[in-house]
Amino acid sequence: MAEFIRRDFQVAEADKSARIRQDAPAPRPQTPDGGILYILGLPGSGKSAVAAHLAGELGRPAHELPLDRADEELSRLLALGPAIVEVPHKLLLGEAFRQRLQATGRVLYLMASVEAIAGRQGLTSEERERLGRQRTSYEPLFMQTLQLIAPADGPLAEVLADVLERVQM
Repeated sequence: MAEFIRRDFQVAEADKSARIRQDAPAPRPQTPDGGILYILGLPGSGKSAVAAHLAGELGRPAHELPLDRADEELSRLLALGPAIVEVPHKLLLGEAFRQRLQATGRVLYLMASVEAIAGRQGLTSEERERLGRQRTSYEPLFMQTLQLIAPADGPLAEVLADVLERVQM
């Protein structure tokens, strides 16, 4: 467990003051009974592999939300109980949908670089450029939605071990 250094920082202006403490870890998002863990990321970031691994390790089913009927499928999955759910990046375009994810489970973003994804998938330079544009446009949506983040550039075994540790904390 990390040791935290107790430090107080104070900002004082004529009409403002703030105090920031760093002696305790930030609270982790929790859901009842383990709830649903949503996995976000660009295509090729490892969502499917991570979902399958976590499903086996945590004894939960893995699902992928379909683009065409995501709301209905999400309602069905919520009624079934704890699960690991892959979320296609295009579904994050709707703010109401992003808020629904945050309200009904924990949201994990697999953050992978364009270079790592391109290397895994053997992308052409044109495909790499398209992926770079996708990352630029979706990164703010991932950041607005996430509750947990895991780097996904390394070897799959390392990514899986890191993600498992993050979701079990």
